[in-house]
Amino acid sequence: MLGRRILVADILRETAADATRSSGLTDFPTGPLRTCANPREQAAFPCLIDIAGARILYVPGLDIQKLRDAPFANVYARTEARSVLSVPWEAGPVNRPSVKADPIYVFSSGRCGSTLLHNILTAAGINGVSEPDIATALISPVYGKYPPLRPILRLVTRIFVRDLVSAMGDNGGPLVVKLRSQFNRAAEPLLKGARERRTIFMTRDFASWSQSVGQLFRVTPAYLIQEYRRSLKCYAYLRQASHCHFLRYEDLVSEPGKEMARLSQFLGHEIAGHAIDEAMAVGSQKGTRLEKVSEKGLARWQAMKDEVDHLWAASGLAETYARMLDEALPRS
Repeated sequence: MLGRRILVADILRETAADATRSSGLTDFPTGPLRTCANPREQAAFPCLIDIAGARILYVPGLDIQKLRDAPFANVYARTEARSVLSVPWEAGPVNRPSVKADPIYVFSSGRCGSTLLHNILTAAGINGVSEPDIATALISPVYGKYPPLRPILRLVTRIFVRDLVSAMGDNGGPLVVKLRSQFNRAAEPLLKGARERRTIFMTRDFASWSQSVGQLFRVTPAYLIQEYRRSLKCYAYLRQASHCHFLRYEDLVSEPGKEMARLSQFLGHEIAGHAIDEAMAVGSQKGTRLEKVSEKGLARWQAMKDEVDHLWAASGLAETYARMLDEALPRS
């Protein structure tokens, strides 16, 4: 019977700080689990879908405004956690009152200003959260290898989404959820059955994007081509399956007022000029390990740059990207 109850446990030690990655079970080292008398007493932030344990882990008692402001909500949650709730899937959503709405998702290629966008929306008073681990079950090996389990994992993800929206509160407008770039693979199952049909897609020209990624992460030239291709496929799907607002990094930086006016109309919420200025005055990755490029990162990029350029030219993606821009950007 214990396995079917909502349990609580205290965190024994703090985890590592900013690791810019998805959370795992080892990020929540706990003492003994005990039955939770009133799990719905305070809003709990959903952190992790534990497939093996058929549970979702939540962190109660977090500062919601700091969660909204955090560049990586999952990192903030796991570093600030003092206890966790372990909730069996069959218990359903735990947060009350339950906000029966779906988020507007921001998909992106990554390293394209999506965190800057999140900061602008936060400064404008638009409710949002950046990079919760919302779709880990949908890109897991289990989801890929065992089709009969996919409906269950989609249902569990819906529970996660419902509790995320409820935890972040409802200020009369949509919750805008900025996703990790790896969740481009989860676009179709994540949107399946969603009531909110608006999405946002952000990207960046390949040359500057690949340099930015290659300088910060240990990746291969082939990986860069694969990830960029995957992001373009994600956008192609979003255009067909949702009302998708397209935003390019270069345009956001060069004409922020114009681009945010377009987005204001899309969201139905004004994004004032002072919110844009406030967000752009501070580095979007300030305080994280992505703030600065190391000497090793610069050297790594220089060593792979020629191969990246060669693979890009041979991939045919330049033509795909050009067609996408022609279709996506508003006519002047």
